[in-house]
Amino acid sequence: MRRLTVVMLAALGLFLSVSAVQAQFTGQLSTARTLPAGKYDLGGYFGVYEDAFAFFGQFRGGAADHLDLGMKLGVISESGSSHFPGDNTGVLLGGDLKYQLLNARSKDPFDLSIGMGLEFSAVSHFNIFSFGANFIGSYDFDLSEGRVISPYARLNLRGERQHVEFDSPFGFGRESATDNDFQVGLNAGASLKVSNSLQILGEFQFDENFGFIGGVTYSFY
Repeated sequence: MRRLTVVMLAALGLFLSVSAVQAQFTGQLSTARTLPAGKYDLGGYFGVYEDAFAFFGQFRGGAADHLDLGMKLGVISESGSSHFPGDNTGVLLGGDLKYQLLNARSKDPFDLSIGMGLEFSAVSHFNIFSFGANFIGSYDFDLSEGRVISPYARLNLRGERQHVEFDSPFGFGRESATDNDFQVGLNAGASLKVSNSLQILGEFQFDENFGFIGGVTYSFY
């Protein structure tokens, strides 16, 4: 019984120690407006979080009227903690779809999409899988010389599974623990269209950790 109690306390401490990097990392990086069918976006981005840094790319394509799909793939570096000193590098994989419900160009008050998304991240001693719903709102403001700035925000409601491995406090090899939870995240940013094919994006992430994500998207129209 005492051994079980110690292991449970150790696992709890480990979950708390890595909580700063337990969140979604690939953000939204697109407005509520969906791509036309047969049109594609390709982008490259970086993310800076409280205890991690990431590089990843995105491929997004229009699948049907008012519907597009996106895939994200990259790497993440976690800066370590007292339990896991040093840097640990892993992979990021994400995907989402969104369906546009409101269109400001059709005299709706703003653009609004709903969708689903999933993300998987694995860094040496722990991995996170999440799946949930997204609600994205945005609005286009025309600037001079054909430029357009589009502030946007995403509300993310998701289930999250976290799995961590650690050395047994009794010297019996590796132990592991798994936790399932419900999480809420908010991303807010803007897309600046500088030409017909190039956008610059930046967004803040308010999740289990705070972060900033930025990069560029090239459109194949």
